[in-house]
This record gives sequence, structure tokens and C-alpha cells, in this order.
Amino acid sequence: MADDGDGPPPAGTAPTRPRPAGSRRLSAERVGEIYTSVIALLIESSYDGLTMDGIAARSHVSKATLYRQWQSKVDLVVEALHHDNPGPTRINTGSLRGDLLVMTEVLGDVAPTDAPLLAGLAHASHLDPDLGAALRHRLFSPFYDTLRDILDQAVTRGELVPDTAALEFGPLAFLAMMPGRALFEGIQVTPDYLAGFVDHILLPALTSVQPVATG
Repeated sequence: MADDGDGPPPAGTAPTRPRPAGSRRLSAERVGEIYTSVIALLIESSYDGLTMDGIAARSHVSKATLYRQWQSKVDLVVEALHHDNPGPTRINTGSLRGDLLVMTEVLGDVAPTDAPLLAGLAHASHLDPDLGAALRHRLFSPFYDTLRDILDQAVTRGELVPDTAALEFGPLAFLAMMPGRALFEGIQVTPDYLAGFVDHILLPALTSVQPVATG
């Protein structure tokens, strides 16, 4: 497990040790306040600069309390991000375009700090495989799986041909729009921008006649 940046957890609160029986859990409101502190510190100092000591000081709790509730910095950061972006529920408007337009609202309704924050986390993930695996499982997979489900529903309804080559690339192309535009153009995506991507790029690719392979 990667070092949290401020030494090991206090004695008796090792990350792999289960929470002692009878120890008091933090209230949902208090947990939410800690998550808010984590997001604010991530924006201010990046993941590399974030420490459990810093989180404890900003949240006005002891580091031992943090380690009783979360196993590591990775665990706390990922749960804070998931709390802030829990992912969409199942989408089924009855049409492929309708479903994709719902996703434009979900992905386009983000804070201005979200894209640079995710870009910083992507860099940190290269250095910390545990962080990368946790982010993919807890934060990114719900969005990817929802998009995959949308395309599968369209195949079931007969809107898409099952062997359409673009089906493989659709979810990733959609999700790449937010960090991609922030990185290359310095602009946040909006629902309208994503709707244009859906109508002019994604839907035509999904519904076009497939090119014939040549030898």
C-alpha cells in the first residue's frame, strides 16, 4: 500500500486492522464535512500534497479517528470523490438518443474544478497503482457501465446492429470528452457541447454503414 505522505497511522489504527468493536462511528453529517475538506485540499494541494495530517487539521478530528473510519489516504480520497460524484442511476428513456442526452446532463453538470482535479488524479494514479485501481472501481466504472448499458439497450431495441464496430469505443469516447476539452482547450464541457458530440460524432458513428475491410 502506498505511503500516505505523513508516516504510518497512529499505533493501534493500522489500515489493515478492523475497527474495534464498540468504537463510535462518525455521523453521516460529520463524514460529509470531512469529505468536503478532502475535496478542498485536493484542489488546493493536489493528491501528492495531501496528507492525513492535513485532512485531520482541516476537519478538526484526530488522525486516529480518520484511520478508524478509513483504511488509508487512498480509501478516504476515493470515498470523498464518490460522495461528491456518486454516478448515475440506470437510464432508460426508450431511445438511444434520449439516453445519451441524459448522460450529457450528468457529465456536463460538473464543477469548474472537476476536470483539472481528475487530471491531477490521473497523474497520481500512474505513481500509485492502488489509487488508480480504486478510482477505476469506485468512481469511473459506474459511469462507464451506465454508458455500456445504454448501448446494450439500444441493441436490444433494434436501434443498433449488434456487431457495430463503434460500440466498443462509444463509452470511452464519451467519457474522454470532459478531461480532453479541459486539457487541450482549457474549457469545461457543458451539456450543450456534449449534446453536439452525441449528434454529430457518436450517433453517426454508431449508426453508419460499416466500412468494408480490404486486404
